[in-house]
Amino acid sequence: MRYFFFLPAAIFLCFSSLLAQPIGSWQEHLPYGSTIDVTSGQGKVFAATPFSCFSVSSQDANLERLSRITGLTETGVQVIFCSPKGTLLIAYRNSSIDIVTPGKVQTINALQLKPINGDKTIYQVNGNDDQCLLSTGFGIVVLNLEKNEIGDTWVLGNGGAYVKINGVVNYSGYYYAATEEGLKRAPANGSNLADYRNWTDVSGTAGLPTGAARQVLMARDSLYVQVGTTLYMHRDNQFIPLYTDGSNWINVNSSADKIIICEQSNSGATVQVILPDGKPFDRISHPLLRNPKRAIISGNSIWIADSTNGLLEKTDQGISAVIPNSPASIGSGDMLAENMDWWIATGNALSHFSGSNWSVYSANDQVLPAGFRNAGPLVMDKTEVLWAGSDGGGLLKKVGDNFLLLQDGLLAPAFDDPSSYRVGGLAVDADNNLWISNSGALKGLVVQFPGGDSKSFTIPFTYSGYAISQIIIDDNNQKWILSPNGNGLFCFNHGASVENPADDQWRMYRAGRGNGNLPSSNILCIVKDAFGFIWVGTDDGIGIVQCTEKVFTVQGCEAVLPVVQTDQFAGYLFKGETVQAIAVDGANRKWIGTKNGLWLISANGEKTIYRFTTANSPLLDNDIRKIAIDHSDGTVLFSTASGICSFKGDATGGGTTNSDVVVYPNPVPPGYAGQVAIRGLVNNASVKITELNGRLVYQGRALGGQLVWNGRDLNGKTISTGIYLVLVSDDSRREQLVTKIVFIQR
Repeated sequence: MRYFFFLPAAIFLCFSSLLAQPIGSWQEHLPYGSTIDVTSGQGKVFAATPFSCFSVSSQDANLERLSRITGLTETGVQVIFCSPKGTLLIAYRNSSIDIVTPGKVQTINALQLKPINGDKTIYQVNGNDDQCLLSTGFGIVVLNLEKNEIGDTWVLGNGGAYVKINGVVNYSGYYYAATEEGLKRAPANGSNLADYRNWTDVSGTAGLPTGAARQVLMARDSLYVQVGTTLYMHRDNQFIPLYTDGSNWINVNSSADKIIICEQSNSGATVQVILPDGKPFDRISHPLLRNPKRAIISGNSIWIADSTNGLLEKTDQGISAVIPNSPASIGSGDMLAENMDWWIATGNALSHFSGSNWSVYSANDQVLPAGFRNAGPLVMDKTEVLWAGSDGGGLLKKVGDNFLLLQDGLLAPAFDDPSSYRVGGLAVDADNNLWISNSGALKGLVVQFPGGDSKSFTIPFTYSGYAISQIIIDDNNQKWILSPNGNGLFCFNHGASVENPADDQWRMYRAGRGNGNLPSSNILCIVKDAFGFIWVGTDDGIGIVQCTEKVFTVQGCEAVLPVVQTDQFAGYLFKGETVQAIAVDGANRKWIGTKNGLWLISANGEKTIYRFTTANSPLLDNDIRKIAIDHSDGTVLFSTASGICSFKGDATGGGTTNSDVVVYPNPVPPGYAGQVAIRGLVNNASVKITELNGRLVYQGRALGGQLVWNGRDLNGKTISTGIYLVLVSDDSRREQLVTKIVFIQR
């Protein structure tokens, strides 16, 4: 089954308006199909994923996304909590905390920075609008919500040692803490609760067994403690076994004066809802319920955070998934992007963005063949057939709405695993031949001709594991093949005929003069730029092969290591950086992705135009894995360790003629302070903007096929209301009118 999830108007705008998305703005493309926590307050249900959060309005079902793009400070969500007045607390895996109120996000990182040699993970939050108690891996941390600051820290382990706190409540004048050493309590108005000696062990007394207390909670003014898979109720100064069912309990909590247990058993996942006296109220079992993490009651619905199928809502009419439209997961493989049609390899699925919506194709839903797994390289051939490689599952071919898995007959299995068909790279040449890196096979390079016949090539070098991955084709129809794990880079020229092996030529590029002169033999990415140069990203900077036509001549061609000036120092380009991704925009500038952030550099690499990190931008993570550029509108997609996001760049792909010229926004509304973009221009055009009488207002040059203008005249003044002409000159210096712009200033 293929899942298509709706987008309400407020969220739909984030995607349907990508054309009008301002230059320099960011979008997130995070997965929302795996939820790990749920809470509610002020008429909203909030759900957390490992990367972000979203809310559902109980009044109109409106969805709202919360991520670094909208102001959150992190991506690794651990737990969420909503106070009675609607203040949302988001605790991250690094122990930083965001306090979210309407229109404002305040970050508290005191716990994150606190010098504690222990587990500072926040496992649960409980409290009210004034004070929250954070259950951490070392003790209890008091958070003052009035001042938004960390207060006391209570360490209650035996002998003053750190101990994991699983939950804490304020009940009948005492704080009760469920710890790995058992249930402990202390007077709520007692002094110096940071002293473990002021906490009394309750486990082993009054009928409560010894051992770890997994949870403590309250429902209808009664206290409950979980020990193992038994729930004990405190009544008449005794702890009485109330409920057990033998399943594996994932989470136990209280909501709307009921106790909710998320559990797994051999028969599947279940959510049990019981009344305070232990009597059953509801039992939820459903095919969508796969891995429940937490459930609450809000309004007339039971809301379940399921890590496989998202946020589930259970009503009298049944169970449905509420998931913001999104890709299947974070990008694990390749990305393709062109003409607002994007494909992303996401684990065992393919995610497709088209027509303002994401569609997910998965083997789990039986849309993709069952053997397809670990999606990696992607390529679209000249007949618009999509090809997707995988690490072990063979080669996937999409024609129309059908998927075909190719293994035997085209590919050979890996030499070390006869059941594994590995595709590390894909490329299509000018004749629509498909070139395949059959990684792990003894004949590693395969070409499939348009008619379906194929031919395999033995790579005449020693390279560990017979591992090969990315392929690109240069302007001389030579194939450049990346061999990971320090093997180097191979260049292959098949001569006049692919079928004739007599004129085949091979060369290996590695580190060191005479060997190819790369900065390192551990190559991570390769790309061809508009000059025909091959840019090689390694774990120690960048090398550039600038004379590809001479690779197999007597004089040969070695990589150049550009020396660039940075501040007061000159050095090799990206020396010391792990360069994991390179992409070329419409102006031949290079987007460089490393483990330490993102750069946009000039065409020759001598100038840094942008440097983005999580500290100075909404970038989701500094660890950049892949980059793809939609040249139709300049959108740059980044696959990071924490998800996919995009940046609206100022360069598009240029053509040989002015085609489908678009101005946005147009008309330019009053008070607009952003950039005006004119795209669809001839490549690197000279552009003049004039009044109707011919007076020059602005002139500049397009970046690729797009000119970006700040709406000011040659003197820096905001232009007046009126109609303005856009005149374009190509390399022949012929000038023509291509469009008009309307400005409305009041």
